[in-house]
Amino acid sequence: MNKKILFTLLDISLFSLIIVMPGWAQTAEPELQIRLSRTMGFSSGTGQIQGAFKIKASGPSDLSKVAFFIDDTLMGEVDQAPFELSFNTDSYSLGIHTFSAKGSTSSGQQLASNTTQAEFVSSSEGFQSVIGIIGPLLIFILVAVAIALVIPILFTRGKTTKLPLGAPRNYAPLGGTICPKCGRPFGVHIYGLNVVFGKLDRCPYCGKWSVVHRVSPQMLHEAEQAELSSNLAAQEQIKGSEEEDLRKEIDDSRYRDL
Repeated sequence: MNKKILFTLLDISLFSLIIVMPGWAQTAEPELQIRLSRTMGFSSGTGQIQGAFKIKASGPSDLSKVAFFIDDTLMGEVDQAPFELSFNTDSYSLGIHTFSAKGSTSSGQQLASNTTQAEFVSSSEGFQSVIGIIGPLLIFILVAVAIALVIPILFTRGKTTKLPLGAPRNYAPLGGTICPKCGRPFGVHIYGLNVVFGKLDRCPYCGKWSVVHRVSPQMLHEAEQAELSSNLAAQEQIKGSEEEDLRKEIDDSRYRDL
């Protein structure tokens, strides 16, 4: 009988734990949450920061006041949303600091926040860290730019495409543009270099480099038609010149001795 009572009590205890544990999991996370946000400064992504930052708090909808602390020292209080406070790491000593906050709701409930840590570093350390991160990236970009410029120049130097004026052409996959030097439309090349005002590209017809912009299919078609018209006009001019030369030669032959 005693064993049955003991087992019954154990079952009740385990059942109670199953019911209560979800409640523990929900209350384990503070209702008031804080985080740091960079305004203008350096953040390594591993906890080191330098410069201007904000500490922000979020909580219940009836949150009415938040007091922010650094190493248990009051930084300031905010009594209206958004609940955030600006600070500069240069105003504090270098090293690791712990942030926390205490909040109040309109119903009088007192809330304690989570804690977060950050290591304040000097501006020189921050600059060196930035160089360490950005330096290799800049080198990679410069190498990529050099390759994009040098290789096309080496492989296309002096080479031009002989395409009849007005002939249709393919502008895929990057679209087409019009050479500002010779006025002929051509497909934008993959090796062209993107610059602030457009794309530095080489015309395959005149062989010159220019900063160009992609244009609409309608403009490309009009440019092709302009080429065709120019070609026809040139042919007519050549034909007219040849007829004129022939007529002159016939007229001159009248006065030649037979």
